Amino acid sequence: MQPDILAGLNPDLYPSHSHHQEEIADYFGQSILRQMSATEKKRLAALDLFFIAFTNRCGSTLLAELLNQGGLGIPPRSETFNGDLVVASCEEHNIKSFTDYFLRVVEGWSKNQRVGFKIGARQLFWLTRSGLLSQFRGVKIINSRRRDRVAQAVSYYLAEQTGQWHSQMEKGSDVEHIPYCREGILGCLQTIHHSQQLINYYADIHNTPIIGVDYEDILQQPDREMLRIADFLGFAPDDAAPVSLDDVAIKQQRNEHSQGLVDLFRQEFFG
Repeated sequence: MQPDILAGLNPDLYPSHSHHQEEIADYFGQSILRQMSATEKKRLAALDLFFIAFTNRCGSTLLAELLNQGGLGIPPRSETFNGDLVVASCEEHNIKSFTDYFLRVVEGWSKNQRVGFKIGARQLFWLTRSGLLSQFRGVKIINSRRRDRVAQAVSYYLAEQTGQWHSQMEKGSDVEHIPYCREGILGCLQTIHHSQQLINYYADIHNTPIIGVDYEDILQQPDREMLRIADFLGFAPDDAAPVSLDDVAIKQQRNEHSQGLVDLFRQEFFG
């Protein structure tokens, strides 16, 4: 990964721009990045970094919780590089640059020479362009996906309307009061496909090892999927602790109303 090359690329060809990046850049200004010391670089060079790259409402939070439960070094629910979280944390702890924030979260969550985070596609491009990822021993991607993308789009549409992105968040309105909207659901479906395309595009550009993990398979065989991921990340089978869906804090939000919207969409477009 060569940041000097990436910085000069057309933004359409290397899509690192997002509202999260804007918030972080606006907050730090010219002090967004700083040079790392030899000691800091040495610490990162001893670590393997992995990301859960996701599209909205694909089950990535469930996956992060299970990996955390299994003993991997990853925050269970936090999207660590979202602009609002970065700015709030840096204000609270008087952190002077994004580089300092990045080093702090890496050190705080690393375990057994590995550390992982949830990340959106454009954030992944941005972090790579910053040069921070080039310091690690290796980078891998766990691509959190959902086979039923129509149901995913409906879930995305409802979350946008309620403001509730997982079951432990407050919601602004009840799902049952949200009407069917074909354009809204289609817009969400298009965004999901575009984000997934960007994840694949990133992996192709950088030849990054990537494994796909489907939400439906996690629900059916969580232990098998955790073993697949552990093997992909280089863990011995005994290194990963057993996981249980019953012990996950977040719960499914699917209900009769959301299924009804899925059925309406399918009636309109599948006929």
